Amino acid sequence: MGREEMSLHSSIGARGRTMYKLFVASNLAGIMGILYYRATNIPHEGPFLRLLVWAAMSLSELWFGLYWLLTQSARWDPIYRSTSKDRLSNRFEGELPGVDAFVCTADPWKEPPLLVIGTVLSLMAYDYPPEKLSVYLSDDGGSHLTLYALLEASAFSKHWLPFCRKFKIEPRSPASFFSTDPDPRLTSSQEWSTMKSLYEDMAIRIESAVSLGRVPPEIREEHQRLFSEWNSGTNSGDHPAILKILIGGGDSKAVDVDGCPMPTLVYLAREKRPGYPHHFKAGAMNALLRVSAEVSNAPIILNVDCDMYSNDSQSVRDALCFFMDEKTGSRTAFVQFPQRFDNITKNDMYDASLLLITEVEFYGLDRFEGPLYIGSGCFHRRESLTGREYSEDFKGDLNGRMWSKPGGMRAAFLGLAATTLNDVLVQQTRWSGGDFQILMSRYSPFLCGPKKISLGLQMCYCIYCLWVPNCFPTLCYAIAPSFCLLCGIPMFPKISSLWLIPFVYVCISSYGYSLVEILCVGGTFKMWWNAQRMWMMRRVTSYFFAFLDFILKLVGMGEMKFTITSKVADAESESRYRNEIMEFGTASPMFILPTTLAIHHLVCWVVMVFRVVVKGLGVLDDLFVQAALCGFLVLISLPIYEAAFLLGNGKTERETEREMGERREEIPLHSSRRGRGRGMYRLLAGINLAGMVAVLFYRVTNIPHESLSLRLLWAAMTLSELWPSGGIPSTGPPSRIDSRSGKFAFHLQINLTTIRRLHLSQTCAAKFEEELPGVDAFVCTADPWKEPPLLVIGTVLSLMAYDYPPEKLSVYLSDDGGSDLTLYALLEASFFSKHWLPFCRKFKIEPRSPAAFFSAGAVPPLTSLQELSTMKSLYEDMANRIESAVSLGRVPPEIREEHQRLFSDWNPTTNSRDHPAILKVDGKMAAGLNATNYFAAPLIILIGGGDSKAVDLDVDGWPLPTLLRVSSEISNAPIILNVDCDMYSNDSQSVRDALCFFMDERTGRQVAFVQFPQKFNVTKNDIYDASLLSYNEVNSYGFDGFEGMMYIGSACFHRRDSLTGRKYSDDFNGDLNGRTWKKSLESADVLEERGKFLTSCTSEENTMWGTEVGLKYGCPVEDVITGIAIQCRGWRSVYFNPKRAAFIGAAPATLNDTLIQRERWAEGNFQIFLSRYCTFVYGKGKISLGLQMCYSIYGLWAPSSLPALCYAIAPSLCLLNNVSLFPKISTLWSIPFVYVTISTYGYSLVELLFLGGTFKFWWNGQRMWMIRRATSYFFAFLDSMLKLIGMGEMKFTITSKVVDADATARYENEIMEFGIASPMFILLTTVSVHNLVCLAAIVFKVVVHGIEVLDPLFFQATVCGSIVLLSLPIYEAAFVRKDKGKIPTSVAFIARD
Repeated sequence: MGREEMSLHSSIGARGRTMYKLFVASNLAGIMGILYYRATNIPHEGPFLRLLVWAAMSLSELWFGLYWLLTQSARWDPIYRSTSKDRLSNRFEGELPGVDAFVCTADPWKEPPLLVIGTVLSLMAYDYPPEKLSVYLSDDGGSHLTLYALLEASAFSKHWLPFCRKFKIEPRSPASFFSTDPDPRLTSSQEWSTMKSLYEDMAIRIESAVSLGRVPPEIREEHQRLFSEWNSGTNSGDHPAILKILIGGGDSKAVDVDGCPMPTLVYLAREKRPGYPHHFKAGAMNALLRVSAEVSNAPIILNVDCDMYSNDSQSVRDALCFFMDEKTGSRTAFVQFPQRFDNITKNDMYDASLLLITEVEFYGLDRFEGPLYIGSGCFHRRESLTGREYSEDFKGDLNGRMWSKPGGMRAAFLGLAATTLNDVLVQQTRWSGGDFQILMSRYSPFLCGPKKISLGLQMCYCIYCLWVPNCFPTLCYAIAPSFCLLCGIPMFPKISSLWLIPFVYVCISSYGYSLVEILCVGGTFKMWWNAQRMWMMRRVTSYFFAFLDFILKLVGMGEMKFTITSKVADAESESRYRNEIMEFGTASPMFILPTTLAIHHLVCWVVMVFRVVVKGLGVLDDLFVQAALCGFLVLISLPIYEAAFLLGNGKTERETEREMGERREEIPLHSSRRGRGRGMYRLLAGINLAGMVAVLFYRVTNIPHESLSLRLLWAAMTLSELWPSGGIPSTGPPSRIDSRSGKFAFHLQINLTTIRRLHLSQTCAAKFEEELPGVDAFVCTADPWKEPPLLVIGTVLSLMAYDYPPEKLSVYLSDDGGSDLTLYALLEASFFSKHWLPFCRKFKIEPRSPAAFFSAGAVPPLTSLQELSTMKSLYEDMANRIESAVSLGRVPPEIREEHQRLFSDWNPTTNSRDHPAILKVDGKMAAGLNATNYFAAPLIILIGGGDSKAVDLDVDGWPLPTLLRVSSEISNAPIILNVDCDMYSNDSQSVRDALCFFMDERTGRQVAFVQFPQKFNVTKNDIYDASLLSYNEVNSYGFDGFEGMMYIGSACFHRRDSLTGRKYSDDFNGDLNGRTWKKSLESADVLEERGKFLTSCTSEENTMWGTEVGLKYGCPVEDVITGIAIQCRGWRSVYFNPKRAAFIGAAPATLNDTLIQRERWAEGNFQIFLSRYCTFVYGKGKISLGLQMCYSIYGLWAPSSLPALCYAIAPSLCLLNNVSLFPKISTLWSIPFVYVTISTYGYSLVELLFLGGTFKFWWNGQRMWMIRRATSYFFAFLDSMLKLIGMGEMKFTITSKVVDADATARYENEIMEFGIASPMFILLTTVSVHNLVCLAAIVFKVVVHGIEVLDPLFFQATVCGSIVLLSLPIYEAAFVRKDKGKIPTSVAFIARD
């Protein structure tokens, strides 16, 4: 027989085609019957909505029918191929062509280097002449870790390749091989044990390097040529072209341990620069084509994904059987192997195995000689990729274009499927969106294909190109029938009608055939069921979002993106995947639609069941098909209900945050997880929202017509309940679902996205200890009488004692009062610190504020009692000297004499409003030695900004810009911490915690500031609700979920660049390397003289300071408005709340101070809301809508006083006059009012108890909710309105940190401190007395007329009684107490009148 007559491959057609074609014909007849029914039974009666739904259903069924017909083209006549590798070897062994294998990776976190080299080694170990084999690794992330892993693999391959040849093992990926159970005869050999040990040692070295984020220094030193292109500025989006040949195939030294030649091994990282398009994987493949043409130029190219290792070392020969066949091979462009996956669960929960595509449809495409190229597991002819057109005279030595499933059942390649639902849907979005773009482009099979490819192949391509439009008929079928079921509108024939037959037949035959198809290709019933669920989920998520993306690109509002499917997951996610529990975990927009549909179906189905129970089975005659469809969708959605409402304890919501852009690929320094229990919260929120809607519906449909005044009161109540901060029978705020207090929609938004962060400071220390950046700590004080110097230096000392290289730390104290007493206290602190800092380091004490440490009374472990006693004595002596000087109002003369340079700027005329610029650098500290002479000490500087009666200075915002300017001349550290003078550091590690976010290579460069919570020493039950507990423990996490925690003015670490007005851009390097940073080495005198101008009154004239640079002026909450401006410039912020409080401050100890502070906050936030910096205006398109809503929670504090006052006055006033404003308690309309009140207060109580509060703590919070809205917020609203019309000016009142002994005792005993005749107390007392009188009146009526009078007035009596109970401390202070903290008689007298 002639050589040309012996084919290298064969093919056979599929069996059973006659039965299949009979099935297709019968199913087509059923579809035609359905369409005929739709066309001849158009409803002409009933609502117009039914006609529209009927038309939509008809079009959907027409689409389903046409698409089903299209899918049959891939099933009509499949063909199955087999190869003859023996013939190939016999005829062509000496003529085998060269093969270039391309492996592509891009992200060492989503595609771990150890996984990548497993694929590389499996290709190098092909049963193929090694001198004809070249393996290229394209690293699109440009990571030196990947190159290091490849270097280790090249050394290991010298042992691995001979081992594979000798024992003919399969598979030849070492990770896969050693994870299986090989032949016991092999495992008992010494060679097997040695090889396994070699592999494990290599794996440990690679994983250790990855965990540390750096190549071992000795390796980098030994292979300087390999790693020379990497430096501190190299990252995944900005690096030069890197080409490294690790094993040269032509090199005589490139041999394994047996002396056999080795394949060529090449590492390539193509150049990437910001602003240049890189075209993702296609760009990487094209770069490999060009480079390989110069290195090896093999005529055959294999490309695989980095996770898809070769599972069969003979697959290259299988492919060549098609390429080298003399009869059929000359036209072959590529041979596509199926993509199989190694980690699919038994029942393929996500339908990710592509089973029907690879085992059914692609065989049908092969009949038309045109299987799709699917991006991996594919052998190409090089000429076909260079743009060459095929012609009959092409005489290439290679042949063929086929779909190959080699003889036997061994998969050629095995990869990793996505293990979370989000990854699956994102992947499907990319596939379907890309296919749809092809359909809508000039490459559409029906436009580009005629006369070039067969009509059958054109139709097969369109199966996938039309995935996206499938979303619309699917959504129609998922919504319309169940909605009409809810409304009792039939959309299908009656169950007693013969027209039901085609519907039933098509449904049973289609689903029955798909089930049989799955079972025939090795699936299970549950696998089929999971596929039906994913069929629906893909169409209502991936395909729908792919369509939206296409439309956005079409109108120029979108751009192409490529999301890498992660090949790693945390242990919990892996466990859930193995147990086939759906992994949601992220707050993806994709999950909103299927969850909404699932709840919609459940509600509709429950309503239908209720109707059947009430009215009998007769109601199903018209609605049977809709009920069955709705029930089917409910069953399909069971995992969604489980994930949304049952698995709330972190089982479906934990994730590792690694998403903020592609940066230099190193190990993350922090992680995060989503808040727990969101499922139950969403359910409660949904029910509560329904109750609120019912309340508003009652108001709208029951408007009284008796009198104009009553209608006005009714309108006021309605608007109060409608207002985002309105009130439904209540008097205080739940901390979360604030139906009447907290902008329900806004609070709902903030709670849907809570995120909690964890730091990895040990990793940070291991990686960056020598590169830690400089840190400038800013402390601000303004009045030595309200902020005692001893308190201030406690904060300063706690910062100086940070566990941080002291030569990289500078502490700046801004004294806006320009007091020599503050400077004296700082001088004393500088002397004391020389003893205090070594003591802190030696015994690792916490906290490191001496006042807080010694007041705690604890003795640290290993502390010498003698040293402790000595240190306490030193501190007490210093404290006595400082307090003595403050009480006398002057610095001791001997100190002033000794330190003339320090105190030279003070004279008898100097005061807090009129003094020169003062800058004092502690020269001894700058010199850098403390008492033990072992450690450098931090630099400390005092700044007294120039103040003049003729110059208007922004009171609180001004010191920080001054500190920015001065520090830039002295230390210029890239990281800045600012704290209030009373807020000492409670954790010496907090600076390192913050750096975990700034220095993370993946996410850090976009972080502008890291905000720690402000925590306070408050009483057990927090009488003034000053602990900000709900804000710190709930709301702030919600802010962080939108990547935009607000800046709250203290306990915040900043990136200096973000405070200088710089906008964030992708090319911002953000380098914080401390190796290149140094403090100024100039003398203290030089630094002081140069810095004084920067602190003067005129230093900001005609500059951008206060507008675009530094903190913004003109707003009482300059911190909040500055944070908004920073975030709108593209920066992100982070909220971090460690277990140990990072900072602890002093809360106001009197009610007046508390209310004045709240008034300033409310007024400032309201001013922002009314200004051009309103987040809905200034933030549009710059920050997310969710973050805009979060800011508005606080922006609307002030106007929330109006509905609160309405609810505090109107119901009780009408109660006094027997006018009902609520439904009778005996009517059903009372249910939503009762439910919303109980659920709201119940949730807020449970939340507070969960956060560690007490019932009395919660009760005090309700009281302060009422008091703040009736006083602080109302006066803030009035002040804002006066400023708006030009009748007011901004003021800033410093909260006093000093109270007398009696007031302190009352505060500790949780007795409210009034004490002064504040206008705020007049309104508060008046409202309280008013409600007391009204309650007394209704009690009298009940006694006289009986309990029946309460039926229409029950809710008003409840509101009134609640206010009276909350006001008990007010009545006590006004009428009972005799101490100085009572309400002054004048205030009580006015209130009674």
